[in-house]
Amino acid sequence: MIVDFAIALGLGVALDFVFGDPRKMPHLVRFVGALAVKGESLLVSSIGRRVFAGMILWLGIVGICLGGYWAVALLLEMVGSWAKVVFDGILVFQCIAYRDLVKHVLAVKSGLEQGIEQGRKRVSWIVGRDTDRMEEDDVCRAAIESGAENLNDAVIAPLFWIAVLGPIGGLLFRISNTLDAMVGHRTERFEKLGKVSARVDDVLNFIPARLCCVLLLTFREAPNWRELRKDAKKHPSFNAGWPEAAMAKRLGVVIGGRMYERGQLVQTAEMNEGRPQPTRADIAGATRLMGTAYAKCLVLIAVAWGVLASL
Repeated sequence: MIVDFAIALGLGVALDFVFGDPRKMPHLVRFVGALAVKGESLLVSSIGRRVFAGMILWLGIVGICLGGYWAVALLLEMVGSWAKVVFDGILVFQCIAYRDLVKHVLAVKSGLEQGIEQGRKRVSWIVGRDTDRMEEDDVCRAAIESGAENLNDAVIAPLFWIAVLGPIGGLLFRISNTLDAMVGHRTERFEKLGKVSARVDDVLNFIPARLCCVLLLTFREAPNWRELRKDAKKHPSFNAGWPEAAMAKRLGVVIGGRMYERGQLVQTAEMNEGRPQPTRADIAGATRLMGTAYAKCLVLIAVAWGVLASL
């Protein structure tokens, strides 16, 4: 079984490197998003925007997706074990998004090289904050923060759950993370409906976020990863703060601070306070650190699976 998982992981990683996220290809995230929209409409009309409705939404979508996976996997096993491995490889491919993440972060740097307006436009593709009044350092900080946080959500966390549970672990994480992105917001519309999705995503990200922090550090720094706790706790999310704090430390820059939301100036706590503001070069540096962390994670999984296979 571990050998099949390893082949599927290798295939999925290779497909992501080659193709990224083909927009015209049917994709798990878009399917879950469509289910979430339909499910919200049905549940709110019948139950209301209650926590119970949110629990039914999460259980229903997870049940549909896992049931569909097992049904297809059973049919493919009848064709041959190779067919199931290929299917799992495609699933892994849809659970990770390293190439697109790096592409979008580097696009911000390219945009800034054309002018501040292009930089603002391109960073608006990857952040939810207001971008129309950003200065260049604001754009650089936003790109680096988004890259660090999404390194965990789009790469390290799905790989962690694939390592623990096989491709179905990646599927479970990607469903939960997508639902959190869809409904896990602290707004009047989603405060109760999205509570279950948000809490499940927090639980599933707890270990991967800290692992992502360790992977971003050098081998000498990694054993002292807890020293970043003070900075990590400054983030509203007790998970997202870890990779962001590690990224700020490795680049030697400050992230956090000034930003605009809904037209209002917001001053958030700074990580790596007292260090210089990031530049365009630091955006490129962040993507190199992301690639190194990704490679470390794959090696770690290979070693762990190798040990298990030898037992």
